[in-house]
Amino acid sequence: MVTLVQQLKSAFRIQSVTTVDNEVQITWKDGHESFYHNLWLRDTCHCPKCFQPDTLSLNSGEGGGHDPLKMPLNPITETVKIDRDGNLDIVWGGEEPGHHSVYDPSWLRVHCQKDPALKQQRKPQLWNSSLSIPYFDYQEVMRDDEALLHWLDKMLDVGMVIIDGFPKTREAFQALVERVGPIQQRYHPTDIYTLDTANQLAGKIHHAYKYLKQLPNHTDHVSYNVPPKLQFLGCIEYENPDNDRQGYSTLVDGFKIAEVL
Repeated sequence: MVTLVQQLKSAFRIQSVTTVDNEVQITWKDGHESFYHNLWLRDTCHCPKCFQPDTLSLNSGEGGGHDPLKMPLNPITETVKIDRDGNLDIVWGGEEPGHHSVYDPSWLRVHCQKDPALKQQRKPQLWNSSLSIPYFDYQEVMRDDEALLHWLDKMLDVGMVIIDGFPKTREAFQALVERVGPIQQRYHPTDIYTLDTANQLAGKIHHAYKYLKQLPNHTDHVSYNVPPKLQFLGCIEYENPDNDRQGYSTLVDGFKIAEVL
């Protein structure tokens, strides 16, 4: 399957780059201008230390890779240029002298925050612990298009919803996902996978599964697609005889945290 970034790879070319305060300014050959903050660029570094090309994910701090909490708050660029392949090439200075980052131009372009289409996007509803999480009934969503639309609207507004009452089978879960659209396979061996801590294959598929004793709040897979797609988590079977809350999920609004900070 050809991704959006691959389709755009030949469409966008960088004309020139320059640094402006703590940002990198890119002028594109079609005349468009983009600005990227140094902190954002450093956080999205795709070098072998910070990024896993096999799983298309950032290396976690636990695995000895990129830890955003230890990253400089004001990254300083040493050199900024266009390399021979047309990529944005940055060598960092300051607290991380010599760290080298290379960015594909089409990936940068689809992440440009100045494109007019971004101004037309609906603004999400920010929330805290007082939020009443939207619940929807499985059967109603499956048979009623109006209920499906209402569900998707809430998903866009809040960022998460809960579907209750679905038959506890893999087939029913897959049918719910396909009610929205086709399933897109990633690095897992199947379209829908079972998360089992006893499954040794899980740790080989993704480094995060090595730390399942406690999986703290995190943002999943936002760098895979532009725009981001939906992720479905289905609880079909859960055994917890000690009732110790180990299987409980906590949800956090990252946009709300950013607003508060």
